[in-house]
Amino acid sequence: MKKFLCFILVLSTGLSSCVKDVILDANEEPLLVVACILSQDSVQTLQLSWTKGPSQAEAPLVTEAVAVLTDLTENREAGRFDRRGEGLWQLDYTPLTGHSYRLDVAVPGHEPVWAEQTVPEVPEVDISVTKRPEYPNPPKNGDKWGLQYGLNLSRPVWAWAENYDAEQNQHVPVKQLSTDYPYVDDLNVSGELDTDSNWPFPGTPMSGDMGSYDEYCTYQQVFHHRFLRFPKSDYPKALVSVGGKFRGDYYNYNDDSPREPSGKEGVLYFASLSDDYDRYLCEAFKYYQGEVSDDLSSIYIRDNVYTNIHGGVGIFGSFTQIPVRWDRAYVMIHFEDGKIIYP
Repeated sequence: MKKFLCFILVLSTGLSSCVKDVILDANEEPLLVVACILSQDSVQTLQLSWTKGPSQAEAPLVTEAVAVLTDLTENREAGRFDRRGEGLWQLDYTPLTGHSYRLDVAVPGHEPVWAEQTVPEVPEVDISVTKRPEYPNPPKNGDKWGLQYGLNLSRPVWAWAENYDAEQNQHVPVKQLSTDYPYVDDLNVSGELDTDSNWPFPGTPMSGDMGSYDEYCTYQQVFHHRFLRFPKSDYPKALVSVGGKFRGDYYNYNDDSPREPSGKEGVLYFASLSDDYDRYLCEAFKYYQGEVSDDLSSIYIRDNVYTNIHGGVGIFGSFTQIPVRWDRAYVMIHFEDGKIIYP
């Protein structure tokens, strides 16, 4: 369950300055910077540092702290974080979906800080194989089909993917993704067209019924950098397809029995984020985009990056994720013993 954290760490290479590069006046008290994202992993991680003073080249790390995680739903202490390195604390614990948690951090000589967060349920993803409209039903050998994902957009859903790089013997982020969903968030649009994915898949249901459509999407999808964000919708059930610069073998299965992805398969993920974490990432990404642009006025965005830490800055968030099968859009199919076989 570290995949989304790895994805965010890549993203956060430029985002860490959103909270750590706050420059204080000489007479100002430093603020505690808190970063803790609850996941489905068995170990939860907490990072602590201080905001920088005017004469400091780097933000000083916290060396002593008491950090307690409380399950508010069950009204009991879930555990206390142990210091594992410079500015790093960890807790052996797996949060429960649907439960609300409170994080309290006390550092000697400073006012305590706290934040609360609710862990979202695992995203609902229904997978279906969809043929091109011009092909007959039932399918025949040579037809080209693709996968679609039925998403519950009663809350935002994020998607990203990782290729397996055999030379590096590790997974690496897919840098360009695309989708036929017309209301995908455009905050990370790259401007490049995905010329390999001009798919006439049905668009989002306009009536709220996953089985009926008012229009088809026949345009070329635009690439998005590293991730896709599907915003909350008034019509929460939507069908989407996902394409991009996927390389190598990908996690897939030819029947209705999902299995665990193998270590050398690429994987597409969908994630559900808590409201605070979703807002923080959106604002932080906009800040990052501004920092790497030529517009110097964008530096003032740093004062507006969202934080839910009372008495400090940073983020206490949460997310859940699920790996899903993926296949290249409109792969050629054939039959063996009456079953569809994918190449």
